[in-house]
Amino acid sequence: MESLSTKLVYALDLFGTMSFAFSGAIRAVDRRPDIIGMLILAGATAIGGATLRDTVLNRDVMILKDPTYSMLIILSVLITFFFPRSMVRGGKMFQYFDAIGLGVFSAITANVAWGECNMHPIPIILIACFCGCAGGVVRDLVIQKPTVVLSNELVVTPVLIGVFSLIAIRSLGFGEMVGFFSAVVVGTGLRVLAIAYNIRMPRIFYSESAQKEYESIINSMNHTDQKRFPSKKKRRKKRRRN
Repeated sequence: MESLSTKLVYALDLFGTMSFAFSGAIRAVDRRPDIIGMLILAGATAIGGATLRDTVLNRDVMILKDPTYSMLIILSVLITFFFPRSMVRGGKMFQYFDAIGLGVFSAITANVAWGECNMHPIPIILIACFCGCAGGVVRDLVIQKPTVVLSNELVVTPVLIGVFSLIAIRSLGFGEMVGFFSAVVVGTGLRVLAIAYNIRMPRIFYSESAQKEYESIINSMNHTDQKRFPSKKKRRKKRRRN
């Protein structure tokens, strides 16, 4: 018989999967896709991080064994497809769903890595960040929109703090669920606060003059390559002249 803690983690995993599916479906609304296109994007978003997590940690890929995950993804797509205005109202719904998925997936990854794999804390933090962000990165790449992770929004930092709280609590001898829920609450909570109050990280300093200098270097390199390796059209013209 499954313990209460196992059931709670499973329930949160389903909730995180559904949240990521909603974020993928909502992200696609302005492209006006058909329901199949929306399902593909929502599915890629929902299972991207979980599949990476289960593969890296040498576990069974849950979505291949449990149909509940697929059913929740389909349900998220149907709700978004038939009620798009309600789902995109306010413009930040997909970010809030993304925050939930991010916090849950990173916490589950860190919890499994600590409890079942006995990993060192540094790899736990890295893998939790990768798996938590993977679904969102896949979503943005497929839809060809700016990846949230590469912007100056607080995305990875809340995950780092959440996973660090799990490691600190477990190192002090507290129970599995205390550390797990601390990671979920801290990671998701900080991300939600960052969205609500538009809290951002400072960007790398890169002036316009530096940008122009970089572009001139790239253009000069391209010009040199064109001289060294002329196109077929230019080679034909040269032969005709000769």
